[in-house]
Amino acid sequence: MILPKAGRRLGIMPQHREGVTMRWGLIGAGAHALQKIAPALRSSKGASLKGGLGSSPDKSARFAAEAGGIAYPSLEAMLGDDEVDAVFIATPNDQHREQTEKAAAAGKHVLVEKPMALTEGDCRAMIAACERAGVALGIGFQQRHAPVNRALRELIASGELGDIVLVRGEWHTAYGPWTNWRADPAKSGSDILGAVGVHVFDLLGFLVGADVAETASIVDRAADTGLDQTIAAALRYANGAMGTVTITRRARAALNSIHVLGTKGAATGIGTLGMAPTGRLEITREGHTETREFPVVDLYAAQFEAFAEAVAAGRSPSASGADGLKSVALTAQLLKA
Repeated sequence: MILPKAGRRLGIMPQHREGVTMRWGLIGAGAHALQKIAPALRSSKGASLKGGLGSSPDKSARFAAEAGGIAYPSLEAMLGDDEVDAVFIATPNDQHREQTEKAAAAGKHVLVEKPMALTEGDCRAMIAACERAGVALGIGFQQRHAPVNRALRELIASGELGDIVLVRGEWHTAYGPWTNWRADPAKSGSDILGAVGVHVFDLLGFLVGADVAETASIVDRAADTGLDQTIAAALRYANGAMGTVTITRRARAALNSIHVLGTKGAATGIGTLGMAPTGRLEITREGHTETREFPVVDLYAAQFEAFAEAVAAGRSPSASGADGLKSVALTAQLLKA
């Protein structure tokens, strides 16, 4: 695959060609990489897995044995491999900045798991590093790629619902309590907000097409770690729309949904948040409700395909470094409560 090395501008890249493959190295070879990322790379069009790097030689070897590819002995070895075009970073959040900067300097495109980093300063440094190197920087907001969510965005943009008055998002789950790095505030920065909550806020902004201008929040924190376990937030967007979001890791059998209320109608995405959104959209106008069904896809595979297409076309990824920065800034505001 013809890809830009450090110093080349994305805008001069050739168009994507059918059959051209982006070759990936995975930085962070834990359960997430084994269970979600490696299978997505195997099933996605235009992507292949070159190998992985774990936090120890044993973890790298285990990843290679189970997922295939090379067990890289070090980050330098992966970044020095000319057959690696891009890296996916799935390490503890406090490592994202350094790994992104090193990958960019080596001429590798970067797709980093959310949250992008722990601080706004780290995010800006990551953006600057990728801009200097002329490589793409994307953030793992894969919920944007669900067919039902893209259809809802198009519905809003079409004006069929009128002016958007209110949006609501809810992601309720029974994650944790964590026993890994997520329980360490110095490594994770947050609990449920960073684990899944940022997806809700990112998706709502993606749907309404506007940035958050004002926030208010209430946060319930775990007694042992001091980290967030339940959040209720109110938002005002720059276009005048308002929003509410509730997130918790203490609920079971919850239905995770998106609701949109406009001056001409309303739409509800049933179960449209999660690893496998159900793809059901209910649209109500003038007293009549229409139900639309959408296919359930592997969101990580869709994310890899979209990233490769954007890079080949010289476009920014769907969720860019700027989007990641906005998310980290919003997280900081919400956690001040």
